[in-house]
Amino acid sequence: MTRSGAPYAGRPSRRTRDTSVVGRRPVGGRVHPCRPRRTPATWPCEVQVVTDLAGPASRLDRPWTGRQATMIAAAAAADTLRAVRAMPGWPIGVGPLATAFAGPGGAPGGTLLISPQVPQLSPGLLSDAAALLREFDAVLGPTTGAGWWAFGVREPSHGAALRAMPGALGSAAALTVAALRLGLRVAMLPTLRELGTGADVPAVAGHCPAAGEFAVTVAHLSGVRP
Repeated sequence: MTRSGAPYAGRPSRRTRDTSVVGRRPVGGRVHPCRPRRTPATWPCEVQVVTDLAGPASRLDRPWTGRQATMIAAAAAADTLRAVRAMPGWPIGVGPLATAFAGPGGAPGGTLLISPQVPQLSPGLLSDAAALLREFDAVLGPTTGAGWWAFGVREPSHGAALRAMPGALGSAAALTVAALRLGLRVAMLPTLRELGTGADVPAVAGHCPAAGEFAVTVAHLSGVRP
């Protein structure tokens, strides 16, 4: 049972095909599933794509060649940006982690940081994150490799406070601890498969649209692998 006034972090409520978890919130002393509503286009989030959050393409070079790994990483980034740019009226920024939450944060729906290589990203996931930010102080989307693909805050002051904490943005665990230290209510987004090694590439492609650049690139390269 959640104690009144205690900081809250979402816990798993249901499973999806990609080891997903959905945030929960306390209501009347009980924990209920939080089912996000779609955010209307008139309630945009500011999105910052963090360019240096993902590792170098060289980590994908087994069993892929160096050239193939570079093509795969580029396709992942292209699909990530395509999903972000599909959100009508959402301000978009691209930059390193050191500048995260450094903007004015004027969007009414809050600010979302997004990893640059999340080809599974969809407008629906972004819409769900924005919907949760209308009810929670922060949202966190972890990855299978202990990192995160999305993190967002509703209030600019919270983002500035987290940015000032050394190492707070380094991993999903560190973000959770830092957010709870600030007393934020955190809702969990689905856990996505991370592009940690070359072995993750086919599995991630299986969760992407078949016509997307990432899935098409992986399918093509799979047919020409040595």
